Amino acid sequence: MTRQTKKNRERFFAEETAKLLCKKWNLCDDKREAPDFIVMEGGRQFGLEIVDIFTGPQDETGSYMKKEESTTQKAISGLQKKYELISQTPLSVKFVGNMRPENMTLVVPEITARDFAPKPAGYSEVIDINDRELRVHVTRMTVRAEWYSVNDRAGWVDRNPAPQIAAAVEDKSKKLLQYKAAAGADMRLLLVADRIYNSGKLTLDGISSLDRKGFEAVYFFSYPESVTVFDKAGVKVFRWRL
Repeated sequence: MTRQTKKNRERFFAEETAKLLCKKWNLCDDKREAPDFIVMEGGRQFGLEIVDIFTGPQDETGSYMKKEESTTQKAISGLQKKYELISQTPLSVKFVGNMRPENMTLVVPEITARDFAPKPAGYSEVIDINDRELRVHVTRMTVRAEWYSVNDRAGWVDRNPAPQIAAAVEDKSKKLLQYKAAAGADMRLLLVADRIYNSGKLTLDGISSLDRKGFEAVYFFSYPESVTVFDKAGVKVFRWRL
């Protein structure tokens, strides 16, 4: 992930958090680090540091599951680029099953042979690779292409991420003086669990308190469903309303 891609991702989650909280946050200075953003809200300024948290085994280098997801998506993106050198037809391509290299090498030739270009938007086919060892669901799109592994998006949800939340707050609190020197006394922390992927399937079913370790507020964003706010007023949960 490039630095700009990382910054764009951080901006996205900050903006989505503000929307869910019904706040107007003006995120200043895309080039800065530590903290990630200086935020203006109604004439007041605060610092905002953003960090991802994950479920499953982790070590000092990060989440094992997230690394596997990133490796898989990199392979899929490689196939997408290879296909798009042949055809600019936007497709939704979803992989289910065994994604070993021998199966993956057959995907682009199989999709190309079916010639989706003249098909109407919404037309779909299921391509079976090696006796259904790998199934590829392909849909003709109008504009936006999306290629991804369903295997990495259909896992169970961890409903007790309190240890991960506490560990992330503890870790980031080590830089709190540095953050405050740059952003001022009002320093906040946004923890993101991206539930689109298995590695981020975390949600809070109930938690009464959190040691914020000196942060003015800690936000836990179980994306895209809810934001739990921990601040001096206590704990409050904001959810999208349908």
